This record gives sequence, structure tokens and C-alpha cells, in this order.
Amino acid sequence: MSRTLKDQLYDALLRSMASGHLEPGLVLLEGNIADIFGMSRSPVRQTLGRLHEEGVISRFEGRGFVVGRAPREVVRRTLSAADFRAAGGRASVTRTESWRELAEQVEHDVVLCSMKGRLELNELQLAKTLGVSRTTTHRILLQLQSLGVVEKVKYSSWNVVPLDADRLHQLYEARRQLEPFMIGLASERAEAAPVERYLERLERARVAYPKVTPNELDALENDLHHEALALGGNTEILIMLQRTRPILLISKHLLGKAIALPPGDPFFAAHRRVFEAMQARRPHEASDALYRHIKESESLVQDRLASFHRAGEIAVPGYLRWLADKRET
Repeated sequence: MSRTLKDQLYDALLRSMASGHLEPGLVLLEGNIADIFGMSRSPVRQTLGRLHEEGVISRFEGRGFVVGRAPREVVRRTLSAADFRAAGGRASVTRTESWRELAEQVEHDVVLCSMKGRLELNELQLAKTLGVSRTTTHRILLQLQSLGVVEKVKYSSWNVVPLDADRLHQLYEARRQLEPFMIGLASERAEAAPVERYLERLERARVAYPKVTPNELDALENDLHHEALALGGNTEILIMLQRTRPILLISKHLLGKAIALPPGDPFFAAHRRVFEAMQARRPHEASDALYRHIKESESLVQDRLASFHRAGEIAVPGYLRWLADKRET
């Protein structure tokens, strides 16, 4: 997993202080450092607090911190990127797509908790826990909202949407109505190449099973229940189906982790029947095969949900709290 912004900033500050490029007594101001690294003040504030707890920097009568435990004098100057580059580091942090990795972890925690009952998610506390800006946490939460995992209730508060047997059944009903229709359209419109790729990936996983990761299984589910459906071309239906994603998230976050992988074929043969019908340009056959697959898989996923609800263990993160008198029993 990519290192957090706070960890990267901590290393940059520590390296520059150890080399003497941030000299003893130098005043460190939150805003100045945030501007240099192009980040919000929250992770800067938390990083300076960590360095203070470790005794690397000190409080003084003015604003901010000073380098060292008890420097003889206070040095006031504006820091620049050169102060960090001179120490062999960078005046930047690597962001790439680290927010997506954070979103994966939040998704994991929230989905597991949603199987246990009703919770509230505090956006401010989430930003603090992750050590990122509100912009990043809001981006994560909007993604989870699009998946039907959370819903906004007020300014900085969200509710985790409970995932119980009744809701799971309703999500399956929606999929049974919409997915066979979309796979029929896709069978008429799709080129041969993508379907061949789906079949090749499926076969590689079948040969390797059970030596496959949960993420690999999730990617195979995505091949059929998103990528192949998207070939049908109806964007509005795809948006509707996005709300049924919690069905797949149960298996994604439980199989191979809290619940052992099934000893036999988890879904490979069922997916192959759909893809082979698509390959042969038989839309009705593809639709029927997908309908049967969805119908048969509901009982398996319901069992996984019930088992985890009954005996699964979770560690509720600090940004979540049970809603009073609403935890499922």
C-alpha cells in the first residue's frame, strides 16, 4: 500500500532536520509547509504534532513549533522547497492514486460493519483517521455512495446503509430483472475480442484455483457483472446496477478472509456458459444463463451474510459509531 501523506511529510521533515538544512531554532509554520508540499493543513498539523510528541520539535511562545528540544535562539525565515531538496529529498508527496487504496480500506471496513447493523460515519473523523484532506475523504465517500454503501444525512455525517437479508434479496431481484436484459443487448453488439479475454482470464483462474486471491476473484466477477454488461450500451441501466454492488462486495471482503474459499468451482462454469453464449451470438441463451446464475447464487451469498452476521468479528474504526438502539442482534 502507498505510504500516507503524513508519513511522507514526516520523513521529509525528519531528514531535513537531521541533515541540518532545517536548523535548530527554526520556526515551522503549518501554512508555510502546506504550501511547499501542496497539501492541506490537516496532515501537516498531525505530522508536526507527532514530531512534537517525539521531542524532535518544541513549542515556544510564538506561533508554530521550533526545531529541536530547547534551542538557544528562535530563527524566523520562510521555508522553501530548496530546504528539502538540499537534504536529498523532495518538496513533494506522491499522491498518484493513493486515494483509491484508502477507499479500498474504507470500503472494507464499512461493508463488514454494514453486515452487523446501523452506523453513523463522521467525515471529519474519517479525514483525521486517514490523515488526508476533506476533499479526499469526500471523494471516497461519494464513491461509496454510488455503490449504495453509505448515504449522506447532514453536513459532515453519513449513515452506513445496513446490509441485511431483506435488502440483499431486493438487490438480487433488481439484478435478476436488469442484468439478463443487458447481457442480451451485449451479446448482439459486442465484438469478439473482449469476450475472448474474459474467457481466457476465467480459464487461467480455473486452472490455478484455489491459488487465487480475493482481488482476482473480484476482478472476474467484474468482467461479467460490469464490463460485459457495459457492452450492452445502456448507461442508465448501468447506473441503476451500480447500486447492487454490495452483493459482490460481500464476497469480495469475506471470501479468502473471514470465510474460506469454497472447495469447488465458485462461479467459473456459470460465467463460462454466459460468455460462450455471447461468443456464439445467442442473446436469449446468454440471458437465460445469467438469470439462472444470479438466482442460484443468492442462497450462497445469503448464507455468507448470515454466517458473518452471526459469528464474524469486526473492529469498528473510530470514524464509525453504532446508532443508538439500532444495532442488529
